[in-house]
Amino acid sequence: MSKKVIIVTYYWPPSGGGGVQRWLKFVKYLPQFGWEPIVFTPENPDFHLQDHSLLKDVPSHVEVIRFPIWEPTAKLKSTHTKQGVVAKDQSLSLIGRLMIWLRGNLFVPDPKRFWVRPSVDFLSNYIIQHQVDRVITTGPPHSMHLIGLGLKKKLNIQWIADFRDPWSDWDILGELKTGQFAMTLHRNLERKVMQAANVVLACTPAMARLFERKDKTYRVKMITNGVDETDFENVQPVGSLRKFRITHMGLLNDMRNPAMLWEVLEELCVENEAFAQSLEIFLSGAISDTVLQRIQGYEQLAQRLIVRAYVAHDEVIRQYLQSSVLLLLMNDSTNADLLIPGKLFEYLYAERDILAFGSPQSDVNQILLDAGLHEVLSYQERQVLKSRILQSYETFLRGEQSVSVNNKEQWTRKKLTGDLVEILDGLDG
Repeated sequence: MSKKVIIVTYYWPPSGGGGVQRWLKFVKYLPQFGWEPIVFTPENPDFHLQDHSLLKDVPSHVEVIRFPIWEPTAKLKSTHTKQGVVAKDQSLSLIGRLMIWLRGNLFVPDPKRFWVRPSVDFLSNYIIQHQVDRVITTGPPHSMHLIGLGLKKKLNIQWIADFRDPWSDWDILGELKTGQFAMTLHRNLERKVMQAANVVLACTPAMARLFERKDKTYRVKMITNGVDETDFENVQPVGSLRKFRITHMGLLNDMRNPAMLWEVLEELCVENEAFAQSLEIFLSGAISDTVLQRIQGYEQLAQRLIVRAYVAHDEVIRQYLQSSVLLLLMNDSTNADLLIPGKLFEYLYAERDILAFGSPQSDVNQILLDAGLHEVLSYQERQVLKSRILQSYETFLRGEQSVSVNNKEQWTRKKLTGDLVEILDGLDG
């Protein structure tokens, strides 16, 4: 007989974006390991990115409980964001700056906190009636962990708090102008959650080390994100590439804008007409207006830029395979090393050249080196960057598309679900 686990997540199909993938794939594979997942998610989330193609990964027998939520975010988001991209101060009105301050200081940990109490009340009864064995909460939004904390206090159920991003160390808090009083509230709530959770689950080695440094008593485990190899099975084989395409899909904001890359590409276009005729820059997703204006300010690049709105995940895979170079951009901030962009694991499976910007001390850099690929570049390494682009271009001219990737099988979603099951089963002890 299968054991039951409730997964509390704000993001669930048909919502799109990177926040959906981790638990969608765990839910897909958990039944193969003897666990019955039950998903608890908002009925009416204030999240407008849609990707109906993801629904095919939800097993037909999995129960999805969609519970009403009220969140005061529509006005806040409309004044300062574009699909989740926080605007620069100079582009905002006084009202816009005020709304950012309110979001960062009035709603702690986030505007979803009003969902906590009704969710705890509902789930307490559901867990008892349906004899649920475990609860998993995943954040951000970190209010989901407050639901787990409430259930732990009421029922003493075994609970895993999964962190896809850090909490009090999250660099977005700086963008939201979070003050000292609000930061103290964040740290206090974070401490209560981590002390009470049976397992604090991090998605990167660096994040796990951070949590362990906070308090040696926290029961920290780590499972990275990964790649579902079945996502690649139905994609048509790609013939020879007609363009030297450099691709980025997803969030591209001012915190991860590779300004030096645009400058170098423009220079190469001016120096080499053949390179200019071959080049194509393909961007899709939530893109900051500042980033677009920077690229379009270059005469050569403006003619070679293709911009698309958010596209379905199956189309994302197809675009990866039609590219020569895949951009991997980490925030240019002090704690960006805590994160591994989820797309990295799909990049590895796509076997395309990866041009990564960030820190040489990051987990990303170690993964790339272990895979036999190029190391991460800092955002200021101009000469090395130019050499790397020319090297990739020469590979394109030779008609070579794939790169050799070592040990990519260790990042498959099914294998990682097996690691999760070991943690779930271990809570019996």
